[in-house]
Amino acid sequence: MTQFYKQSGFTLARSNLSTKILLTLFLFTTLAGCVVAALQYSSRSGGYDSESARQWIQGNEEDLEAKEFISEKTPRELLSFIHDHIFSLGILLFVILHLVELTPWTEGPKIALSILGYSCLFSMLFSPLAIQSGSTTATYTQIIGGSGLLLTLTLGSFACLDELWWASGRRKSRQQEEPSPPAPLFPEKRTEQKSGGRCPLGHDNPDSDK
Repeated sequence: MTQFYKQSGFTLARSNLSTKILLTLFLFTTLAGCVVAALQYSSRSGGYDSESARQWIQGNEEDLEAKEFISEKTPRELLSFIHDHIFSLGILLFVILHLVELTPWTEGPKIALSILGYSCLFSMLFSPLAIQSGSTTATYTQIIGGSGLLLTLTLGSFACLDELWWASGRRKSRQQEEPSPPAPLFPEKRTEQKSGGRCPLGHDNPDSDK
């Protein structure tokens, strides 16, 4: 991933065919995972209502008329749930948001999407601990967190797919110039000038001699 940032002028729209196909397969896999998660989340694993979220944590064994009995989660089970998801979903978010950085989006939406994604991730993962302790508000934060996480992954994936395949064609049909590529390693020329051709971290700028 980092090699893309090192290539001067690289954007998703300018990537070669093999890179486009690889990224497209990854993004479609992510979208398929979001669909499966939404189906699972809306049935028994949490649900989109507060009662379903509460039952997933506290169980419903006292309800003799329930169609499906759900046992109460132990603290160890909840910690296992958090442990299994905080790394995998955190890395998935990082990759998707990393690709969004290679789109022409402005800094504001990129930052907002990053904050939304990770705040929803933490909300979804740690709300069950509060639900287990009896919090009713946490049932809503779990639902909001899960929904926001799916929204972030879906929006980021579609933004990247659009830039890979369709955005460049739209710009050509509208006779618009291609946007400047992102430069996260060397974001401002004045920073480079002040540092004598070096980036703020002290590394040599490979383009400084050009």
